[in-house]
This record gives sequence, structure tokens and C-alpha cells, in this order.
Amino acid sequence: MAATTKLAGNSSSSRLSTAHTLTALIIVPAAVAAAGGLLIPGLYRDHPALVPVLQGQDLVTLIALPVLLFSLLVARRGSARGTIAWIGLLGYMLYTYTGAAFAYSFNHFLPIYIALFSMAAFALVAAVSSIDAAALKGRFDAAAPRRPVAAFLVLIAAMLGPAELSQIIPFYTSGALPGPMVKYQSTTFFVYTLDLGMVVPLSVLAAVWLWRGSAWGFVLAGCMLIKGATMGFALLSMEGFALRAGYGTDGLEGLWAVIAFGCLGMALWFLRHCRDQHRDEEVRGSRDEDRA
Repeated sequence: MAATTKLAGNSSSSRLSTAHTLTALIIVPAAVAAAGGLLIPGLYRDHPALVPVLQGQDLVTLIALPVLLFSLLVARRGSARGTIAWIGLLGYMLYTYTGAAFAYSFNHFLPIYIALFSMAAFALVAAVSSIDAAALKGRFDAAAPRRPVAAFLVLIAAMLGPAELSQIIPFYTSGALPGPMVKYQSTTFFVYTLDLGMVVPLSVLAAVWLWRGSAWGFVLAGCMLIKGATMGFALLSMEGFALRAGYGTDGLEGLWAVIAFGCLGMALWFLRHCRDQHRDEEVRGSRDEDRA
């Protein structure tokens, strides 16, 4: 734990411990919820066209859970890369189970969805509030691709925002409901709220902070890339499950592919310039070795 506190504020170790504990508690119920969605016939009582979409996300969630557990373990040892991946994956879990808790049709797993939504929200708040952003920024070397990552995050916001607004605006001009709402016979569509209200603004904010070299820009940009990659692959999986079930796609596969592979590539590039030891410590260590 001593190494972990190097990335936490002096009075933040209890919040960090809470975030770690809540994340560990998420793993099993999330695995149960995702596996149940894939394996229990009739669990989802949503419109038939929506069921394969939900199952597509369940598959990616099952794949993401071991990565979340691994990132948690290395974050506890003080890994800066692990910390960014851990918080980014918590963002994915919160996004996923906000939708499950608020938008899925009532089913037997609702208590699990509510618990996962609550734990992910509290874990994310506790994790972010415990991070020493300046210390984490110090783990990045001078060659970190700040501006390419910032530009890419702006690109994602510029594609995602208009793509969803183009579905909403016709309602105000012609009364036509957005295509996904018609397809799934839904009266609500939480994705618009989360994407336009949170994902797009946070992507722009991360880009601005990172472009300016702000410490929180490094934290938020890394987390948004991890969350974006995970959600991007979930969206591709949803499209694949829907196509296999004969319901067709929403025609946004290209956008989801850009988000998935672009965020993954940018995350790998960005985090390759992040060290699990402060660069000043590395310099002192190399000097000590030279003297010896």
C-alpha cells in the first residue's frame, strides 16, 4: 500500500481503500449479471430487437472484468498505468449499469443492477477524489503524445455529438422519434443523456486540459481513452449480435470502430510514455548506479 499512496493525496488513503474494496466487490455480481444475460432465456423482458444488443454488451463486460481485476491489483501496487486503466474501466462499469438500473425492463436481476450502479458510482468518486494528479502526471515522460491524444478526443466528441443530435433534432421539426426508439419501441433512451451530458463534455474537457498540460488532463484523458475503447468494442459487439439475430444494425458501425480501435491505439501510445516510477526517481537511480 505504501507505493499506492504515492499517487494519492496525503489524506486520501481511506478513500482510495474504499474505492479498491468497492471495485473488488463489483467483480462477482457483474459476472453473474453479464453471464445471466447471455445464458438465462427470458431474463431480458425488453423488446425482442433489443435483447441481442444487451447480450452483445454482456459479452464485452465479461471480457472486461478480468482486465478490471488485473488493473485493480497493479493499481494497488502503485502502478500509474494500472491506476488509469482501473478508473477508466470503472467508468465503463458505471455507464453500463446506469443503463441497466434505469432503462432495462424490470427483471429478476434488478437488485444486482442497482447494487452495481451504486458501487461503481461510489468507487469512481472515491478513486478520483483520492488521486494526486500532479504525482500521476510526473509519471509521464516529455514525449507523451499530449496533443495527438487531445485532438483525437475532440474528434470523438465531434463525431459522437452530431451523430446523436441528428437523431434527436427531427423530433422538433417533424415530430419523428429517433430511429433507435422506434426500432426498440422505447419511450426513453438513456444513451443520449449519458453521451451528450457526460461523455462528450468530458472528452472535450480532457482534451483542453491535456493540450494545456494540466495534471488532471493526463488523468482524465487516459481514463476516457480506456472507457472509450471498452464501450466502443461493446457497441461493435451489440451490432454483431443484432445482425446475427436478424435485426440489422443502426448503421453506425464505422463510428463505433473508430471509437474502439482509435481509443485503444491512443491509450496504448499514451500509456507507453507513462512509467511506474517518477522520472525524477529514475534519474536519481541511474546517477546512483553510475556512481557505484
